[in-house]
This record gives sequence, C-alpha cells and structure tokens, in this order.
Amino acid sequence: MTIVGFLPKRWRPTPEIGRHAEAIAGVLHTAPLTPVVVGPAIVSLLGTADVLPYLVAIKSLRARLGRGRVSIIDDGTLTGEDRAILAHHCGDPEIFPHQSLPRGAFPSDSAWALLLTILDRRAGQYWIALDPHTVTLGAVDEIAAAIGSNRSFALVEGCTGIAGFAAGPAGRALATSWLVGRDEKQANEPDAAAKFIFAGEPEAVQLSRRRYARWHGKSLHEDAALIHFPPRYRFTGSGYAVASSTAIANLPR
Repeated sequence: MTIVGFLPKRWRPTPEIGRHAEAIAGVLHTAPLTPVVVGPAIVSLLGTADVLPYLVAIKSLRARLGRGRVSIIDDGTLTGEDRAILAHHCGDPEIFPHQSLPRGAFPSDSAWALLLTILDRRAGQYWIALDPHTVTLGAVDEIAAAIGSNRSFALVEGCTGIAGFAAGPAGRALATSWLVGRDEKQANEPDAAAKFIFAGEPEAVQLSRRRYARWHGKSLHEDAALIHFPPRYRFTGSGYAVASSTAIANLPR
C-alpha cells in the first residue's frame, strides 16, 4: 500500500487530490514553523482537503520571506485533527470559523471571509492573502520590498494566488461601494472586489508575470519564484507535484 492509503480520506476526496497528497506527504516530516507575533500576517481560507497543499504553501513562503504571523480561516470543514496538525506545523496559528465573521451587507459564503478579514484588520498591520495552492521556489524580494515600504501588491493575472494589503485606514468602505448595484451572481465574486480595491491603492505593486507565475499546464520560466496552481490546470501535467516536491526538499527537517 502506498502512503496515500494511510492518509485520511478527507485529504484525498478525488483521485487527483489523492495522488497529489501522496506526492507531497513528506511535508509532514519537515520542521514546524517558529511562532511569531510581529510582522505581516499571512492569512488563508482553508478546508480539510487542502491541509497538505497548504503546509507546502505556507512553509515554502515563510522559508523565503523569513517572517509572517500565520492566520487561518476555517471554511467549515476542518476537523479537530486538522487543527491539531496545523497547530503543530504552523506555530499554533489563529484559526477561526468563517461563520464568526460579521457580514453586514456581504454574502455569507466562505469566499468573502478572506477579503473581509483583511479589510477589518489592516488598520494596524500588513496582511498577505495566500492561496493554499501556491508554491514558493525562489527569493521573493519584490514582496519583501513591498512590505518594507508598506505598499500593496498583487499578481498580474488577478489576485487569487497571493496578494498584499498595506497597513492603513482603508476598511470595508470601498468594498461596500463596489457591492452596491451588483446582482446576486456578481456579489459572489470577492476577487472582482479585491481588484477594484487594488485599483485605488496608492503605489500598488504588480508582481512580475515571469517570477510570480500562474500554472497553465505548461513549463514556466526557470527563475519563477512563486507559482499559483488554479483549479482549472492544477493537475495538468506534473508541474504541481514537481514544484511541491522541490520546495519540500529545501525545507528544514
């Protein structure tokens, strides 16, 4: 029996996810993150099927960035065992259910929880939104510089892989103005709202498409520092497994 047979079924709900879980299970044998209480906050919306990919995402980013307090929004599927694993590997991070977040006029689905959490808390701290399906492979100097100068940053192709929100007074007001007049379908697109917010951010940084790439099932530039693996192409080819395995090999034990 392969190692995937010993992984919880909730971590491998489909054959594709199961095969990927088998390829990256070694992340469970890497050293836990050191807890920190200062510096930028790194927040992700997380479900039980994404626990293993998330460990690769957060550990590989922290290894290159060298800082970051971890925060997790539970999409409603994390189990007690998941939380224990995350507490051990991520320095006992803040984990809270998306349902606990006041919504006001915003939709109640979990997708909005990530953006609203950042907007509610950014007044005194820099926040980074990290998709669980990203892998950091190289130096992230552009991100470090944006944090150092308190400038927001985003990927060129949307902002779902990784995005930085500068510390400042801008809260929900701009997102609320974006929501006005939207129909139900449009209102369930927090990524569109995030793009609208970024358009108004002073001196926002657009990350290089070459170094901060989005996987489309094809080879990428060899100097890619961070790769986002979106649902449509996530398991096209072996890119995701290879990138994850490379990142895991470079993590401390």
